[in-house]
Amino acid sequence: MATESDRQLGAALPEYYVLLCARRYAAAVRELAICTTGDKRRQAKTRLCYILESGLIEFHREKERRDRQFPDDFRTALIEKDGSMISRAISREESEILRYSSAVPAFTSIDNLSAVEMLGLADMFEGWAQSDQVDPVKVARLHGWADGFRSLVEVVGADYAPPEASPGAPVSLMKFLAVQMSQDARLPSAKA
Repeated sequence: MATESDRQLGAALPEYYVLLCARRYAAAVRELAICTTGDKRRQAKTRLCYILESGLIEFHREKERRDRQFPDDFRTALIEKDGSMISRAISREESEILRYSSAVPAFTSIDNLSAVEMLGLADMFEGWAQSDQVDPVKVARLHGWADGFRSLVEVVGADYAPPEASPGAPVSLMKFLAVQMSQDARLPSAKA
């Protein structure tokens, strides 16, 4: 049964089911944090795993749907990864297709990034996109990734924190970048 907040997501959004899974995952994380018994914690973790799997399926389906709009040379270079490069100028329309394709909310990172880290990464990606050394294809993708992180934070809330990672669990590249970025931001700047 859909709740009022689920209806507010806007069933017309193409990424509706990705965002719905994200909202429910965030709610389940909050429930896990207040569980007092071992049995309740196990149930909450099982629910988290189910929502995470469902959200990842929805993420991949939405990504595939958006990638279908690619021109043939984009498809071979970016999806099939045949080693070819897009060496021609791309139109504004093609740039928007790339951005839109990359803007699927970043559900793949919901289990290990906080909202603050997601927003930090979005800012970092936009900063990288401003470099003159980045080609137009990467610029569009970087802007899309930033859009995806921001739309995810809108749904999970600015106070979202992922469940605690298992001891010894590997750190994802996105988590590593977010941690490094936040550590660099805390370093006093050298004024010489």
